[in-house]
Amino acid sequence: MARKSTGSRYRLGEPLSSDLAAFCEALLGTGEIRVIREALRTYMDQRLTAEPELRRRYDVARKKQLGSTEGDNVIMLPKGK
Repeated sequence: MARKSTGSRYRLGEPLSSDLAAFCEALLGTGEIRVIREALRTYMDQRLTAEPELRRRYDVARKKQLGSTEGDNVIMLPKGK
């Protein structure tokens, strides 16, 4: 069973914090983090689909995070003896 929370740890402010708590209760105790993750994924996917320039900047940022930036982060190691 999900722990009842006020949502304050996410610093959502009111009335969003109370709305989240009520929404989770209505979903029969679904955890707040699950609702937040699903909502955030939906929001991001919609924005990235609707805004090609945002998608381009996002893709560049993700490549940097994943370390695949056109090889400029590759360091050649010397061969072992």
